[in-house]
Amino acid sequence: MAQALAATGAESVRWDLTDLFKGPDDSGIEVSLARELARAEAFEARYRGKVATLDPKEFAAMMRELAEYEESAARPEVYAYMLHSQDTQDHAAGRLLARVREAAAERGAHLVFFPLELAHIDDAHAARLYADPDAGVYRHFVEHERRFRPHQLSEPEERVLTDFSPVGNGAWVRLFEELCARIRVGIDGQDLPLDSALNLTRESDREVRRKASGAITEALRGDVRTRGYIFNVILQEKSIDDRVRQFPSWISSRNLANETSDEAVQALVDAVTGRYDVCVRYYRVKRKLLDVGELHEWDRYAPVGEATRNLTWDDAKELVLGSYSRFSPRAGKLVEQFFKDRWIDAPVVPGKQGGAYCMPVTPHHHPYVLMNFTGKLRDALTLAHELGHGLHDRLASHQHVFDYHPPLTLAETASVFGEALTFDRIMAEEKDPKVRLAMLCNQCEDAFSTVFRQVAFNRFEDASHTARRTQGELSVEELGDIFQEKLQAMFGDALTLTDEHKVWWSYVGHFLHTPGYVYAYAFGNLLALSVYHRFLEVGPSFVDTYLDFLGAGGSTQPDELVRRIGMDITDPGFWDAGLKILDGMVAEVERLAG
Repeated sequence: MAQALAATGAESVRWDLTDLFKGPDDSGIEVSLARELARAEAFEARYRGKVATLDPKEFAAMMRELAEYEESAARPEVYAYMLHSQDTQDHAAGRLLARVREAAAERGAHLVFFPLELAHIDDAHAARLYADPDAGVYRHFVEHERRFRPHQLSEPEERVLTDFSPVGNGAWVRLFEELCARIRVGIDGQDLPLDSALNLTRESDREVRRKASGAITEALRGDVRTRGYIFNVILQEKSIDDRVRQFPSWISSRNLANETSDEAVQALVDAVTGRYDVCVRYYRVKRKLLDVGELHEWDRYAPVGEATRNLTWDDAKELVLGSYSRFSPRAGKLVEQFFKDRWIDAPVVPGKQGGAYCMPVTPHHHPYVLMNFTGKLRDALTLAHELGHGLHDRLASHQHVFDYHPPLTLAETASVFGEALTFDRIMAEEKDPKVRLAMLCNQCEDAFSTVFRQVAFNRFEDASHTARRTQGELSVEELGDIFQEKLQAMFGDALTLTDEHKVWWSYVGHFLHTPGYVYAYAFGNLLALSVYHRFLEVGPSFVDTYLDFLGAGGSTQPDELVRRIGMDITDPGFWDAGLKILDGMVAEVERLAG
């Protein structure tokens, strides 16, 4: 059995969160919560009933005041979430997370009026605001809020929902995350965290992969009915919310928040599912390369050749940081600060939340990156991905808080771009054609995971939400059957998912904490591939254009922002262009394999 938890040098790479608070019992947290509650009450007293009619100068003053409040209120919430991520089994961290969420709901009750009144600014008054240089900087935010007007409830109704929010979706998601963090996988006498066990499905030894896959299935079955019940509750909650807010479909609210349309997202889904043949072709080649007969789920990420070489933390740091610095010294300096100032939490430890994320805070406070670094080459690409998010946030830090973070449809651009930079460096430094083939296979699989797999996940979500609304509560067996059907479609006859795979939907947190989220990965990946291809075409003169693109944050509609770099995401053929890049990658695999 491979040593999944061998030392990597990442063991001591932990966050320093003291620039937020000194600990879960820091008295400053309660001081902050009390101060922000008072500010919310004062804001309500000052502006309730007036938002839609304030003159431009008063409106701008109100928005500046609200921005200061939002930035200050975010700090304890972000701190509690990250502290809980470090150890989901720590009661003090869990208690603090519950406390700040309850405080947010209490404050939120005093701010319910604001988006309702903002959305009811009429066209004539909006024009007056936009013509003013001070008020006009909030145009994008105001326009975004006005689009939600048809889906808003009355103020008393919105207030009740806010009051109940601490025991709503967030509470169920916390329970789900804690259950997942407790999952331990028993393999050959080792008791592994889920992330480490999943990493074994990328080992070169097929028996190791098969055994790990079976052990993961067994571990996931342990409390799958509890996790299945949680998922059913969230499915039903979403159904109720969509009905009372009159959204036409389960994904419409997510699309509106993402500043895109149901039609545009469906076009993306249709384009990707219509090119599943790219994925099928790849796995047919891989089946020949591995020479194992029929492929199964434990073969999806099987390495070809030397793609599984190990890295220390220092190796990964040099690889990623060097890739960003070669692209742009300015970008390299911004990324380097994550390492210097302890903005990264890297090791795999018991109780830690799985996966990886980049946590933005506010324009005036740096983001943080969470990793579960196991010493594999793919971990370096994950690090490049999350630091791409961090770079995006830092470049956008000159925006006000309402335009700081990009919508999900743009949020993956910088991360996938950063991965591409790092991958190309790996390929440029590797001369052995067999290793190059192995690396290209690895990159294809990562792209397929982000594009085809996430759209298959979207199809699972679509079918699950639809079935829950028409058939009632779904059993874990029914959920497993849906999951199997939607995932098998992307592999065709090239890889067969066994019945063991049916339970693997039950650890995917995105299905619960952000319903509808997953298609944004495909959206962002295909967009990023196109942007990166544009960079390769244009050369160094594209660098500043791209960094300005990231610096816009969420201040501009996605279609308009992308047009600034010479592309049009409203063109029906746009997604085909991105998919052709994947097609070309597979063609190169076929050539090298031949």
